[in-house]
Amino acid sequence: MIIANLIYILQSENYLPKRFLGYVYKHLAWWRLQKRQKIVWTKKATLIYALTIILFLGILVVGVWLTRWWAVIMVLFLMILLPWLALLALIIVSPIDYWLKQRIFGKAKKIIGQKKVIKIGITGSYGKTSAKEILAGMLSEKYKVLKTPENINTEIGVAQFIIDKLKDEEILIVEMGAYKKGEIKSICQIVAPDYSILTGINEAHLERFGSLENTIQAKFELPVATKKISYLNFDDARVADNYKNFKINQAVGVESNKLISEVKIKPDFQGLEFKLFGVEMDCRLLAEHNLSLIALAGQLAKELGLTAEEIKRAVVKIEYAPHRLQPIRNSQIDVWVIDDSYNANLAGVMSGIEVLNRAKGRKIVLTPGPLVELGDKMKEIHKQIGELYAQKVDLVLLIKSKETEAVLEALKGQGFINYKIYNSTSEAHGDLKNILQKGDTILFQNDWPDVYF
Repeated sequence: MIIANLIYILQSENYLPKRFLGYVYKHLAWWRLQKRQKIVWTKKATLIYALTIILFLGILVVGVWLTRWWAVIMVLFLMILLPWLALLALIIVSPIDYWLKQRIFGKAKKIIGQKKVIKIGITGSYGKTSAKEILAGMLSEKYKVLKTPENINTEIGVAQFIIDKLKDEEILIVEMGAYKKGEIKSICQIVAPDYSILTGINEAHLERFGSLENTIQAKFELPVATKKISYLNFDDARVADNYKNFKINQAVGVESNKLISEVKIKPDFQGLEFKLFGVEMDCRLLAEHNLSLIALAGQLAKELGLTAEEIKRAVVKIEYAPHRLQPIRNSQIDVWVIDDSYNANLAGVMSGIEVLNRAKGRKIVLTPGPLVELGDKMKEIHKQIGELYAQKVDLVLLIKSKETEAVLEALKGQGFINYKIYNSTSEAHGDLKNILQKGDTILFQNDWPDVYF
């Protein structure tokens, strides 16, 4: 179990040695990790796990043979060194991992090259998954569509997905994620996208990218690699202000207010009504920022031959993305839950609060601190969010984390006293039966993986 926890942390940190060691030596009780998520037992993870055990036992056996009664001290010493043994196992496995990956990449490229399939890439600091689901729904009205699942957006994940799943589909939609420059470019070398969508750029994962400029460079790798048309969200200033700095084959800027009109918010979290391409449409999605994504997808769908009526049929069928402003009503106690636990960017936080403010009763937020990986912007942005809570929310329930203090400081600075602090997510959820009252609406805002606690 102890070594499995190490592999879990290593995997959660994307097998990056510096981040892995930074975590385990800042959290000296890492072996008691609560495992809010689970290890994905890939061949790589399994091999590192087995090799770490072999290294541990090998050193222990040799140590006991040489030192005999010093064995107890040897075990304690090895426990301290366990993270380094896991790292050594990673280094040993790396050449094999690289060779296997290259084989997979080559096979995926060959399959893509043999198929007559329209390839579409989607990236951005936010809205990737929602845009993918919206676009797939639209294009499915006319074409046979294959899209990457929610948790697959890396080079190896996309390549293996293509090998396993791409058959006779007419359209392939690939969500592309990145933590550093070059990763999206690598995915594009496999997929060779014909069309693309860039949803927006913000401070998400700023700590990993190093700077906002690096984030901009990374996200524009997709439009640059797009063979035909790239649709860019011009509602986002960072996209609109920077696209001319890149060599893009054909860039189409999309401004939602030029395509969408007569927006109406339906009562009781029932969604939105609006006109797109002059046609009245009905959508279950709650946040108005989804209109930018619908406009982007709509433009691309029209390019691929869909009519406004076909798009309308698709829009009304769009389901909530799980854990992304997903409304759930408990009719027994008359409480609304807005599950936004997978949204982890400032635009999403603000949209979540805007949706919460449509509630008729008490407005409550439950959060460990909405955002992660903001680097030196972390305190500043969490203070901004705390001030927003103080102005818009009736009760704030904070789960203790590294960023709780910044939110708390902002609440106190605004003279806000209606907050409660919990030591863990389970403790907070366990107390909800004592907190919630008839007519309340509670927003679950972000749910951090273990490595952020």
